[in-house]
Amino acid sequence: GWYYGVTPAVLMVEGLKAQNAQLTADIETAQVTVARLPQFQEEVLRQELELEEKRKKLPDEKETAEIVRQIQQLAEGANLDLKSFTPQSTARYDFYEDWPIRMSIEGSYRNLGLFFQEIAKFERLINITDIEISTLGTTDQGRTISATCTATIFVFLEESVPEAGTD
Repeated sequence: GWYYGVTPAVLMVEGLKAQNAQLTADIETAQVTVARLPQFQEEVLRQELELEEKRKKLPDEKETAEIVRQIQQLAEGANLDLKSFTPQSTARYDFYEDWPIRMSIEGSYRNLGLFFQEIAKFERLINITDIEISTLGTTDQGRTISATCTATIFVFLEESVPEAGTD
């Protein structure tokens, strides 16, 4: 009777005790996680705000008219004459695009430096490269140099992320 009646019940009780111990450990782990939930939520909020700030520097649209207007205002503010503004074709990378714009500017060397300084402070990420400076034949209205450069603007590419659990 012991072998057929009690032994299976003892084995079942031992299995249930092991299962209970595992569930208790899982509950303790979940309780620790729940206790840290406000900390995790605060971290998520902080990172979302940081992402928004970074998106201002690397937006997901070219905004051609707005960029032209803002760069033109910066040039005028630095007392420069923006002679040409020629957007080039974009180059695509993993998660962003380079959008080069070739510019020709006339003014003084000091004002060109101020213009580049204002570009560096600009809310969007813009690199100035391929700078070529030459002197003008005349010094009309304080304009002593002509400069050409490439302003590279970066555009974030929003890729669709697959939903969890789907392939």
